Amino acid sequence: MMMHKILNTFAAVLIAISLTACGSVRHTADWDDDYQPQGKTKIDLGGISNETGKTFNVDIKRMMRDALKEELREENLSWRGGRTPKLVIETKIVEYKKGDAFKRWLLPGWGATVVAVQCDLRMGDDLVGSVEARRTVSMGGGYTIGAWRTIFASIASDVVKELKPKIES
Repeated sequence: MMMHKILNTFAAVLIAISLTACGSVRHTADWDDDYQPQGKTKIDLGGISNETGKTFNVDIKRMMRDALKEELREENLSWRGGRTPKLVIETKIVEYKKGDAFKRWLLPGWGATVVAVQCDLRMGDDLVGSVEARRTVSMGGGYTIGAWRTIFASIASDVVKELKPKIES
């Protein structure tokens, strides 16, 4: 009877872990003290580079570009040409680990998915700000399958969250 209770409790804990994701999120922005955005400033995507020193079997630069493009569009910050003032965001992917959902399920922290970026914002040739963001998925099971792909949308959202208050001020 006691063993049955222990097994049921253990099973419930495993199910809860497999259905949730846990990780860390960190993002910060640093702006030039003299920079004040002009009204209706928008953001244009500049270059995206892989600075990890590694090659991957997935196109991390394209995934980052697509995620940033979508997030800027959703937040109405995407530059579409014309005379509207614009900032150009240049993004460096400085860390990426694809991770493994099965490993995360077996032992939290093992098989973590990680992405970290450093973004520079330029007005013409002038560097006016930068954003650093890092996100991990270090725990969870079935729910975190595909985190190696979806983490790019999350990191793009983190970057835009740092940009939006300054741009719209």
